[in-house]
Amino acid sequence: MPTKKSQNVDSMRNFNRASVMKLVLENPGIDRSRLANKTGLTNAAMTRIVQELLNVDLLKETGSLKLKQGRGRRSTGLEINTKGGYVLGLSILASNTSVALTDISGAEIASVSVQPSDLSDAKFTLDEISAAALKMVDDHKIRRDQVLTAGVAIAGYLDVEGDLWLHSPYLRWPPFDVRNSLEKRLGVPITVENVNRCVAVAETRIGCCAGMTDIFLVRVGLGLGVATISNGKIIRGHNNTAGQIGHFPAGQDGAMCSCGKSDCITMVASGWAILDQLGLRSAMVDGVFGIEDQDEKLRLVLKESLSDEKIMQVVQGAGSALGSHCVAMLRAIDPQRILLTGPVGRSSIFGKAFCKQLNESAVMTKVITANDQSIFSPAIAAAALSLAENIYSPTFNVEKLLIEKSHKKNTIGDTGEFV
Repeated sequence: MPTKKSQNVDSMRNFNRASVMKLVLENPGIDRSRLANKTGLTNAAMTRIVQELLNVDLLKETGSLKLKQGRGRRSTGLEINTKGGYVLGLSILASNTSVALTDISGAEIASVSVQPSDLSDAKFTLDEISAAALKMVDDHKIRRDQVLTAGVAIAGYLDVEGDLWLHSPYLRWPPFDVRNSLEKRLGVPITVENVNRCVAVAETRIGCCAGMTDIFLVRVGLGLGVATISNGKIIRGHNNTAGQIGHFPAGQDGAMCSCGKSDCITMVASGWAILDQLGLRSAMVDGVFGIEDQDEKLRLVLKESLSDEKIMQVVQGAGSALGSHCVAMLRAIDPQRILLTGPVGRSSIFGKAFCKQLNESAVMTKVITANDQSIFSPAIAAAALSLAENIYSPTFNVEKLLIEKSHKKNTIGDTGEFV
């Protein structure tokens, strides 16, 4: 049984490895001496850590870099080995189910939309999504043992431990252990997160807000939700369900919301509001198939808003309403950046109205909209989140990779002797 001292040593070693991986990702070509200076480790300790990461193919050397001063020996730069491992990203949304494959730097290799046969059936849907993910790996001639982890962005909320699916506004799946279910199907560690939080975390790790610690993300589709990162941490709330601003009171009676109230922000500032004001919202939407129909109508409306004056004004009104209702929240949390994304958030008309309302309300924080700048899709964000939570985390099991690589070498060697 490991002693407390040995556990502390292992924890520190894992922390140092994760720090080195992050620094190399952020500073391609950095050498061992600079890494040692940035981490406060000795050159000898850094040499050991880097060698371990080279041995498991997470890092690679980039050649010699000439020193700026002196006539000393040239140092060798380091960068992430993009062929050293791969990550899957899955999005499970009522209107956007897809799979993506990235390398361990977060660069996209492929992505594909998945059309589940029956999205209301949780088990069958997970079977189909997992099959599509593994097929993508095989199609790109990647060994399955090279896939190190997978991330999942869901349109719903999990329990406090992050394992049990609790509820979704549209999928209506029963509670079940979504993490364990997918780990059995894919055979890799799984990170599961609400889609809004997933995108927010991914953008602060390797996206347009990399390195920032305080952001406010609003994702607008048929409904709307937010994700807030404060001081580098997701605001989750006591029951892990923070962010459901769509059901905040709008201060005015309107159309009936799915929650049974008639004064929700959703009904004045989201896709539902746009469809309702245009007379296109179905009075009763039963199950995911009704949601898919409404989502298709919304996408068509957003396209027509570019040329139809009436539709344009409705979309502008929804964007202004969202900006107005976000002012108090934004003043309370004071973020470095505001991100606006989602099918409606990508509309230039909606985005401009949202930004104009914030400016008129003296909220001067810079807004990044998905129309102005690329913001991760849910599946790519899921892969990026899993990278951050696994590959670039102290929890990543490098020892397991070292053992597996040693075993493969021995197996190859034994086989060669009998050929």
